[in-house]
Order: sequence, then structure tokens, then C-alpha cells
Amino acid sequence: MNAIDLVFSTDRFNLSKVEAHFVNPCCFGEDLAAWIRGKLLERGVGAFEPYQEDWGWELQAGFEKNAYYLGVGGNSDDGVSNRGEWRIIIEKRRSVWDRLAGRGRIARDDRMVRLVEEILASQPDFHDIHREKDET
Repeated sequence: MNAIDLVFSTDRFNLSKVEAHFVNPCCFGEDLAAWIRGKLLERGVGAFEPYQEDWGWELQAGFEKNAYYLGVGGNSDDGVSNRGEWRIIIEKRRSVWDRLAGRGRIARDDRMVRLVEEILASQPDFHDIHREKDET
């Protein structure tokens, strides 16, 4: 995979109420996706409206001539509260030719990843922010 996962804990976003429009009962992340989009827009990053997937939410973004998908999902610690773990999967988009040639992979120091980490780290109610897997 060509992605880096950022994981953190907070109780700021909905992990307890399954909304009527959710494709599946586990499709939490709508509010986090909208929030991260707003933070990216504030920093001059082009970011599209989030859309629902069967596992959570996703949005597309463009930064420094690169395109990305940001996947967002979360799991409640106890199944009834908003306290839980969130994941933002940052995937760098590549053309078929780049994939075949092994070019354009996301780097450990990718500026989009660092920007999202900075946004998360600036929030006093976000805890245990870390990269879960780094497959670069």
C-alpha cells in the first residue's frame, strides 16, 4: 500500500450515534472528515467535500502538485461513548505508469503527512498521536 496511517484518541467526534444516512453502522468519521478538510483549506490545501465509504469517510486533496486520498474512521473505546481511537489514512495517488515503474510512492517525510500531523498535534484534546504503520 502507498499510505501512512495516523492514529490518535479523542472524544470530540461522533462515535456513538449511528446516523440514518450511514451506509453501515460503522461509518463514523463524517464530522472528523469535515473538520480536517476545514483545517486543510485554512492552510491553502485544496480539499474536496468528504464522501462516505462502506468503512468510514474519505476526501480528496491536492497539495504541492500531488494528489491524495484521506480516509477517516474511528472506533469507540466502549461502544457507547465518543471516546475512542481515530485513524486518518493518507494515500498518495499515483498514475498507472508511476505504479508500474515504482515511482511516486509516499515518503516518510511527505509534506502532506507532516502537515496533518501538525494539525492533529495542535489540538489539546487529541492524545497518543502516532503513525501506526509506515510502509514507505
